[in-house]
Amino acid sequence: MLACAGASANDSFGSEISHVFAGMAIASGATVIADHYGAGTNRGWIGFGTSVGLGFIAEALQVASNGSSQIRGSSLDFASNLVGAAIGAWVTDQYLLAPVVATDAAGHRHVGLALQLRF
Repeated sequence: MLACAGASANDSFGSEISHVFAGMAIASGATVIADHYGAGTNRGWIGFGTSVGLGFIAEALQVASNGSSQIRGSSLDFASNLVGAAIGAWVTDQYLLAPVVATDAAGHRHVGLALQLRF
């Protein structure tokens, strides 16, 4: 997919939604990896930051190689990636990964569980 020489980008809905989905996928994957390595309650932020950071680097490289004429399109792509990263990290952290064991300032431990009730 990355080796498609004939691919072209534009500012259409399809192009921007692909950036949203890419941001969601990267953030979800990074959140799961952070959970695996024991990030605890920061796993969603780690997933979000990883996706946003990679999106920023990709768009900065594109602007650097194509000049200032690319700034508007890259800004739109980055904003779409940011929205996707927020959604992906939040959904993965809150609904796909459980339980979370957190310690508050007083040293008390809290466990979060996801419960499901069928009607």
